Amino acid sequence: MSAGLALEPPTIPAMDAQAALLLVTVACLTLYVVGVGASTATAIRVREAWRHRPLDAASLRPRAAGEVVLIAPMLPRAVRMLRAAGWVAFLPALGLAIFAAGRSYPWVAPVAVVVMVALNGFYFTAMQSMGEQLTLTADGFRLGANRNDRSVRWIHVTELTGARVGAFSARRMSEAGEWRDPSLKPNVIFYRLNRALVRSHKTFLQRWSGFTYYDGVIRNAFGVPTEQLLQAMRAWQHQAIEAEDPPLRRPRPGERGHHRGGGEISE
Repeated sequence: MSAGLALEPPTIPAMDAQAALLLVTVACLTLYVVGVGASTATAIRVREAWRHRPLDAASLRPRAAGEVVLIAPMLPRAVRMLRAAGWVAFLPALGLAIFAAGRSYPWVAPVAVVVMVALNGFYFTAMQSMGEQLTLTADGFRLGANRNDRSVRWIHVTELTGARVGAFSARRMSEAGEWRDPSLKPNVIFYRLNRALVRSHKTFLQRWSGFTYYDGVIRNAFGVPTEQLLQAMRAWQHQAIEAEDPPLRRPRPGERGHHRGGGEISE
């Protein structure tokens, strides 16, 4: 080899646009699988451990003072953050797989769709066993255990109804004296508020899905039968209404009004 010849360094060919789209699609799909898949597996593990927790059903009875706290299984904070990241990557991964990378790589779209459909099915099934903390007090009940908890007063509740809610269907629980399907096991409690007294706050998802009659739902993940929880909440409500004992009418000037219970309203 002559001394005048110089060896050129090897060059790496530039990545074309389709290959770059494929890498971005795989990255988004991987983030979705890790985030949603990890939350699904954690929910199943938490629920299995939760089943062995003993619960005294007699503790649900109403009391004049104090409160009853029902703790539901919840995902750890780190897993919830990972789940949020997975759902953020869901739409980009689906869109890229169908409309971008799928043009040059036909196998990407069917693989992504099959993975997403299967994982979403496991996810929504596992999430049905998760819930929020429920606190029963003499004045009302609270859903949640942090700054975003929701408080409802018993005197504002006009209806408490049990129901069985699945992935694609919902059936109301029969009341006393009605025929009851023995295979129907309710898993939620719907409540409706007196909208003349309080303002109902509904999310966009509730309005979009047609969930307008009831004002909220309590998912029973506390390890107690829904029928028993429903009867306990109605007993708490009855106690609160009896304690309030509102008068039948406003007293006229110069007279004393009477309570339903026979007491008097002092001027």
